[in-house]
Amino acid sequence: MSSQPASDLDQVRAYFRNFGLKQAPENGSPLYHALSLGVLDDPAMLRLAASCPPSQPSANLLFGAVHYLLLGGARHPLRDFYPDVVASEKMPRPPAQETYTLFQDFVWNHAETIRQLITTRLVQTNVVRRTTCLLPVFAQLAQEAGRQPLSLIEVGSSAGLNLHWDRYCHRYEYPSGASSAWGDREAAVQLSTQVRGTVPLPPLPADLRIAWRAGIDINPIDVTDADAMRWLRALIFPEHLERHQETEAAARVARDNPVPIVTGDALTHLPALLSQAPQDSHLCLYASMVLYQFSPEARKNLWRMLAAFSATRPVSVIILDGVPEGWAQLLIRDFKNGGSTKRHLAAAHAHGRWLEWREAA
Repeated sequence: MSSQPASDLDQVRAYFRNFGLKQAPENGSPLYHALSLGVLDDPAMLRLAASCPPSQPSANLLFGAVHYLLLGGARHPLRDFYPDVVASEKMPRPPAQETYTLFQDFVWNHAETIRQLITTRLVQTNVVRRTTCLLPVFAQLAQEAGRQPLSLIEVGSSAGLNLHWDRYCHRYEYPSGASSAWGDREAAVQLSTQVRGTVPLPPLPADLRIAWRAGIDINPIDVTDADAMRWLRALIFPEHLERHQETEAAARVARDNPVPIVTGDALTHLPALLSQAPQDSHLCLYASMVLYQFSPEARKNLWRMLAAFSATRPVSVIILDGVPEGWAQLLIRDFKNGGSTKRHLAAAHAHGRWLEWREAA
């Protein structure tokens, strides 16, 4: 087994500590909490996790690789601790003293396959519920653009499930117990979020229109490819049965409504995509939990490119990105006449479970 520099292992250990003590508990995954704490004291497992690409989160890839094999039918006592794997058979077992020992046994019995997965696959989640947090921003942009239809480009679109947000039903639950909904009440994908705070959401017009849409991703996931969709599901926490159901329902919508997704680097291919959007629409890019994978220089180049493009046509960029405190911030960067401005609109749960608007409608 190859060795990694101590600095690399320290970085991987720090990520597993954060994942186990913050991300897993905050997202309701006692299994990944327990497994992460086990990895912290397991140098061999840390070395295996450190073989993932530098830009990729090591815990997500290691746990995703194991989950992928279990979803594919691998037989091992470890599977009993994965709620989504055994959901149709029996109640899952809660994490116990022997869980990490079973995890170790499973990993080393499948070591070469797992190593191949974590060195070649990417963390590409399609958290469909995030679109419920994005919807008020789309509504505000359409209103500011004189109710023009929107042209959408999703950066880091993965399987493209979040390109179909107007085909879903979105429900907003308020602290008072009241609720409101937008979209087809009979839609196959039903999403909801808790509204926090006292600032009202922007009005959600029934006639919010999409003129054109496309995605771009360095490695798009084909919704017609069962293996690729299994990898997408493997990156979902095993306890999140509702997210698994939402992903499967959204994949059916995407298969019924094909949208072009360009394969490649955004900086290379965005100029051509931007030029395809209809002129009588408001051009809107969006990226949810994606830009953290861009290097600082790549982000600067992206903003420079959009600023140059905006000399001929304005473009808005919606950004949903995590912050160190554990939640996500919802921003707009408006590019116009070669310059840009930034607006902080809301705070949100990283998986779209709650939304707190911070700008008056």
